[in-house]
Amino acid sequence: MAITYPAGLVRLSALAVVGVLLAACQTRPEIRTQAAAQVDLAGYHTYGFMPKPGTDAEGYHTITTQSIERAVGREMEARGYGLAGPGQEPDLLVNFSVKTHDRVEGQPAAGAGYGWGWGRYGWGWGFGDYYNDIRTVTDGSLTVDVVDREHNQAVWSGTAVGRLTNKVLDNPGPAIDQAVADIFARYPKKLVAAAR
Repeated sequence: MAITYPAGLVRLSALAVVGVLLAACQTRPEIRTQAAAQVDLAGYHTYGFMPKPGTDAEGYHTITTQSIERAVGREMEARGYGLAGPGQEPDLLVNFSVKTHDRVEGQPAAGAGYGWGWGRYGWGWGFGDYYNDIRTVTDGSLTVDVVDREHNQAVWSGTAVGRLTNKVLDNPGPAIDQAVADIFARYPKKLVAAAR
């Protein structure tokens, strides 16, 4: 005798599997950018870094600061900007900050089964009021601000937000490179061409 499953149960099961797969495949950070109105980024030619960026510790450049400066420098130069020399005032100053946030995450318990009661029998589907696989996860964000040095105003900003896995925490360099590249991929393209 063949067992048939209700169409609703099959659809719910398929959606649950797709959701789990999408969550598992999400490795790239979420990117948000914004540009100041009426600003021509192609009018700037040189850049430098804030003397004390948000990632520095008291009195010295951290390894994180050094990694972000290398990645940002690569992206700025790819867009036609040159690093200001010693004693030269840059057109743009770049600042960046990193934030982390811990949160508890879990999946609602769900199940399907076959049973009978009150003169009826059949398949059923439901969610419980408890959670499975509860764990603490850390989300991190990297924000890069590009500032007009003369007017001391941000002209462009980009933020990458994503989960910090143990792999990323143990070796943050590749994740920093990827996050900075993803942020600058949103840099206004028509202005990139004009800046060269």
